[in-house]
Amino acid sequence: MTVKVRNAAPADIKAVLRMVDAHNAFGGLPVGRLDAKTFRAAIFGKNAFVFCDLAESREEAGDGPIGYALSYDCFTTDDGTRGLYVADLFVEEAWRREGAGSALMGAVAKRARKRGATHLWWTSQNKNYQARRFYRILNATDQPVHAHAVDGDALDDLAAMRRR
Repeated sequence: MTVKVRNAAPADIKAVLRMVDAHNAFGGLPVGRLDAKTFRAAIFGKNAFVFCDLAESREEAGDGPIGYALSYDCFTTDDGTRGLYVADLFVEEAWRREGAGSALMGAVAKRARKRGATHLWWTSQNKNYQARRFYRILNATDQPVHAHAVDGDALDDLAAMRRR
């Protein structure tokens, strides 16, 4: 199979939202929470800050996107360099092991270099062994880090400097 990667267009939002929900479901996360208007603004709005690449099959025209990658700028203080953070990488299950994931990551890497980035950064769930094997094929290294997050009431508490 030959895969083509292109930048998402506003008309792709529904297809990408469907894949985002599939990605979240695969990871055990809630689905249906990403608002189409907010998502569209993040990618295409006046103050857009997210890049969305789509993979399509060249042989299966008309099927629509078969995968996507979302990324955005990041910076490291280790050496003061610019990077791109890969927020999501997802390929429909029927299309995995067909080159779509590699093509998407290649497109993200190409964008990173064009933007002056020296690295890509992303995380994966410890239990997602399939993804971790795939990332090793890309010569990615496992980094000994823990991901942390605050959201909702905890974010409000932190912003107000309140402790629970």
